[in-house]
Amino acid sequence: MWLPKRLESLEDAKLEYQWVEDVIVKILNAQGSTRGGKLPEILRLPYALIEPVIQGLRDKDLIGTNSGGSGIGGNAGLNFGLTEKGLNNAVSIARRSPYYGPAPVELSDYIEACNAQKFNTKLIRKQHLDRAFSDIMISPEYVNTLAPAINSGGPIFLYGKPGNGKTTMSERIARLYRQGIFVPHAIQVNGEIISVFDPKVHKPITAEMLPDDHPLKANPAGNDPRWVYVFRPFIVVGGELTLEMLDLKFLANAATYEAPFQMKANGGVLLIDDFGRQKAKPTEFLNRWIYPLEKAMDFLSLASGKKIEVPFDLMLILSTNLDPKDVGDEAFWRRIKYMIETPNPSKSDFKKIFQVLCEKKKIQFDDAAFEYLNQTYYKATGREYRSVHPRDIIGRIADHIAYFGFPPKLAQNVVDMACKSFFGQQQASGQQEDESAPAKPRLTAASM
Repeated sequence: MWLPKRLESLEDAKLEYQWVEDVIVKILNAQGSTRGGKLPEILRLPYALIEPVIQGLRDKDLIGTNSGGSGIGGNAGLNFGLTEKGLNNAVSIARRSPYYGPAPVELSDYIEACNAQKFNTKLIRKQHLDRAFSDIMISPEYVNTLAPAINSGGPIFLYGKPGNGKTTMSERIARLYRQGIFVPHAIQVNGEIISVFDPKVHKPITAEMLPDDHPLKANPAGNDPRWVYVFRPFIVVGGELTLEMLDLKFLANAATYEAPFQMKANGGVLLIDDFGRQKAKPTEFLNRWIYPLEKAMDFLSLASGKKIEVPFDLMLILSTNLDPKDVGDEAFWRRIKYMIETPNPSKSDFKKIFQVLCEKKKIQFDDAAFEYLNQTYYKATGREYRSVHPRDIIGRIADHIAYFGFPPKLAQNVVDMACKSFFGQQQASGQQEDESAPAKPRLTAASM
């Protein structure tokens, strides 16, 4: 397990004394009176490293103590504010750089961390997939299809009709890699700050979640606090994706950058849902990612026009309900390692899903009522089965049973109520597949 090293000095953190001094001044200027012991929480640095800086600011008469603090614990227990001299200095300091917040790590340290925590370091076997998919109905054939694709490291292209679980499959792939990784709050490159940690996608792992023998359990405060221990990320973007979103976003008010989502996904899974429905053509995204996919490094642009190289270490999954031939050309498919169809369930699988979900909802399954549903709302209309239909239909059945006080049993009357509200005036979505026909190939290695 990679651990960020304990910091013994500002030199260990690769931070200049002046940088820390300036940030403390900007914090007090923005937030007003602040307890000395609160500053390390904002800076994400050990108090021992910033205590000399606080004292230095006092000696220069840039900060002073306010009422309400306690002298217990020295400067840590006192409330500090800017003096008149400090207020005058704060203006010029903020003009140079308005950023104040967690201290950054160097880009070289971030690259080292990504290399040490690579996503594809765990060989997936059948028992791992069985555990990850234990709460959903999935055929053994599909499980055996996924494993080699996952072990390849991706990218993986999932295609098939809507409602057959492409997003669910991606979420379960992410479950295979639930061990934690360290993500920095921010990185520094060429004097610029890039925010990386995002609480919307990075879920911290607390001490209570750790086993007793975990290295962090024994010494929770012994590592560099600029890093956050999180579950490997799972990020989903869809039709809103643009090419501009693949680059750094400059935040003018803070004079910092926000990392693009593929950088935030490092060490985890990135799902591009509804691929092919974005404004930009699929080939444009491919051209943007040819180098990252082949070299595991990505180029990002600073506002100055200078480009920086950062790790591209993630499982990339592209998901679409479009026909694959309408999504990419030969050059596109050469760079996709695996294409996996997520097919419509067969009638027998559809029935099994129904039975399992009825049991979960404590609704008695009835063969005659299920056959009525099948004949009336699928066979007679030519409607195709979808893996998501049982969940939605049974949810409505449970709602009607609860409201009308019907017996908790699958019956023709509640089937009608549920299906009429679910399908409404939908037209038949196509002819049901002939189960006697040969099975379609579920997996193809891109070889065009």
